[in-house]
Amino acid sequence: MATRVYEIAKKMGISPKELVQKLHDKGFEVSSHMAVFPEEALPLFEEKTSTPITSEKSVEASEQKNKEDVVYDEVSSHPISIKSENKHMTSASPEAQAGQIELKTLTVSEMADAAHKTVGEVILTLLKQGIVAAKNQLLPEKTVEQLAGVYGLTVIKKKSESTRQILEERRTDSASVELKESRMPIIVVIGHVDHGKTTLLDFIRKTRVAAKEKGGITQHLGAYEVLTDHGTLVFLDTPGHEAFTLMRGRGIKIADIAILVVAADDGIMPQTKEAIERAKIAQVPVIVAINKIDKATPQQIEVVKRQLAQLDMVPEDWGGKTICVPISAKMGTGIDNLLEIITLQAQIMELTARVKGPALGYILESKIEKGRGPVATVIPFEGTISIGDYFQAGIATGRVSSLVDSHGRRVTSVGPSVPVQIAGFDVLPRTGDTFEVMSREQIRKGTIAEVSRASQIIKSGNRDAFNLIIKADNASSLEALTTMLSRFSDKKGRELNVIHAAVGDMNESDVMLALDTGALLIGLHVKADHNALVLSQREKVAIKLYDIIYKLLEDIDLMRQHPVQIKMVQKKVGEAVVLKIFDIKNLGIIAGAVVKTGRFVRDGKVSVWRGKQRIGHGAIKSLQRDKKTVKEIHAGFECAFLVDGFDAWEVDDRVECFAEVPSTE
Repeated sequence: MATRVYEIAKKMGISPKELVQKLHDKGFEVSSHMAVFPEEALPLFEEKTSTPITSEKSVEASEQKNKEDVVYDEVSSHPISIKSENKHMTSASPEAQAGQIELKTLTVSEMADAAHKTVGEVILTLLKQGIVAAKNQLLPEKTVEQLAGVYGLTVIKKKSESTRQILEERRTDSASVELKESRMPIIVVIGHVDHGKTTLLDFIRKTRVAAKEKGGITQHLGAYEVLTDHGTLVFLDTPGHEAFTLMRGRGIKIADIAILVVAADDGIMPQTKEAIERAKIAQVPVIVAINKIDKATPQQIEVVKRQLAQLDMVPEDWGGKTICVPISAKMGTGIDNLLEIITLQAQIMELTARVKGPALGYILESKIEKGRGPVATVIPFEGTISIGDYFQAGIATGRVSSLVDSHGRRVTSVGPSVPVQIAGFDVLPRTGDTFEVMSREQIRKGTIAEVSRASQIIKSGNRDAFNLIIKADNASSLEALTTMLSRFSDKKGRELNVIHAAVGDMNESDVMLALDTGALLIGLHVKADHNALVLSQREKVAIKLYDIIYKLLEDIDLMRQHPVQIKMVQKKVGEAVVLKIFDIKNLGIIAGAVVKTGRFVRDGKVSVWRGKQRIGHGAIKSLQRDKKTVKEIHAGFECAFLVDGFDAWEVDDRVECFAEVPSTE
């Protein structure tokens, strides 16, 4: 069996990277640490002491000498021009020359400088396009390109940068960079839906994540710190469903290594190709995990390798540079080998980061959590995040009130590459925003846009449009949903207009906005609070809640093309028994009762029963508890109500409450 370079390196007691360099110095062409060790080179390395071990300084000097050349990534084989990257990193301005702008991610402030506009003018332009942004918020390339068109700038498209490069450019005090230390590698798992990404991570971290997913697909981006026999690794779990293209792209951009999972019995699929392209753009080394070998034939595995070769991903055992590892995520076969190869790749990359000083990171996920308010998952690339730190992330600011690691443990501080959930945001940050620790004074000096809810419906001018108000459980789901809905603009049917999109459960304000704009309220993984339900029933505002995104999209598309008049029906929502009767001067006769089942709602209709005979009916005019007017009373609580149309109460009367709700037929 062929011996790999890294195996010889182990025997010699040196790093695989150093041995690769030694082979190159001897005139042997080897692509990476996973390459087969040349047989003719064995006599030169049989005795460890027979060849002086090259010092690290000489290796670095040799690398510095070749910095003017184009080198190839040791795993993915994608070319990387070091010289051009360094040039670009030192560019002081995003503007190549007058009237031109380089297409890349910029902050609002940087965009204003490039366009020779004030920050306020750029924020107003974005607002008119339905985008709420602050001075320091990062704008994606698509938005930069749109703004360039508005301001008459010529767009220059250049090689995409990684998020880490963007964050590097945003450092304002290079003198504060301390000595760097090694950090954990960040690995993203990518590939087509149902090819086994979540099952692979499930096996590695020994938790049943796959069983908790709705509809059988991963729907949120997560980060997990995993202790393996080969060291600690950080895994990003990206979903494979088409709706989450943007999230997958973000996962790849912040990762050091990408694991492309391909099912041996299914082969290369559309989202597999997309994942490969995104990895190439981000210049992330790719290791291919050929999954489900427990139910695939050797011929099927060869078919996958042939498909990879057709996409310029020639497998290493075919003479290429792409490492392919056969695995079974379900059975655990080959997982240990995969982890060892990941660790070796990370060692060769020599990943380091500044540990001391304020942190700079990336918002992976954000949501509203009961009892903690807005929280976000953050991966710091530089520095340390500690309890009590002040920070800014896009339009959000705050002070770290708690840190929870990926194992659910409360910690006081975290360093680079450690995923952590942070509480203390004043508002919900957006997925993709830069997280930056700064002083309280720096935050005070910053300009944060204060925009009212009404500003988000500026472009809602078509009265025949199909208006939507969207609520989702977190920012990533919300963004994925709005992205998919935007595609309906190219299809037949009424124009679709998202007039408001936010994170959290539906409330009365959402219902009032829907009432004012004639919009349909839709929710993904959320619920409507009681007050919102009562108001929607009274005002006949339709609410639709979903757990599966593609079911939501199907229904919306159908309603656009075939609008249906919402039918309202009376439905029994509660029952109470009268305990006392009060005759209040200038007010009327009030029934004191206890709610036995369901709830009583203000403005609801009631039917009064005495024994088996219905003796009256009317509408609740006033509903009180403990002498306070309330909107509803739930089972087990006492209340008092005044009914318009009936006052002949007796103790033990049975009262049924009805509310008007949309028909489910």
